[in-house]
Amino acid sequence: MNWLKDLPLEQISETLAGFFAFWARITDGVPAGQLPLIVYAVCSALVLVLWLLVMRLIPRPFKGISWVFVAAVLFAPGQAAGNTGEIAPAMLGVFHAILMKDFLGALSAAVPIFAVFAALLVVGAVWQMARSVIAANAEKQQQTLQIQEQRRQYLQAQNQHSNEAE
Repeated sequence: MNWLKDLPLEQISETLAGFFAFWARITDGVPAGQLPLIVYAVCSALVLVLWLLVMRLIPRPFKGISWVFVAAVLFAPGQAAGNTGEIAPAMLGVFHAILMKDFLGALSAAVPIFAVFAALLVVGAVWQMARSVIAANAEKQQQTLQIQEQRRQYLQAQNQHSNEAE
């Protein structure tokens, strides 16, 4: 509990006040209806960037898969609670259904998350295949250049050797 007494509360409050003043300047001209969407998009992007730090702790094959899963959970579209027809993140529908103990509803609300997850995995697989093809072509081109350089040096050495023999 001693660490709690030693917290620089004045500095923390000044930093928070500065952040809120900065946020107020940024959102000054934004209509009230657009503000929740902007906050959600910015915070989701921030979560994905911070997840890059967490990925350092995860074994290599699961790094990209975990990032794709977090992106799918954050950005999968769903419906708002109730029958309003408003679009909301699918994770809200899942949480609402779990809180209401409607596990079948939670599963049906999670379908968009699974669909986005699968689509992002396919995009990631295509990206990895394209990267490997590009890397293989670059390596092959580098080896071809090395062989050509060795051949040029060999022919040059033979020409010098034959010139010395004459």
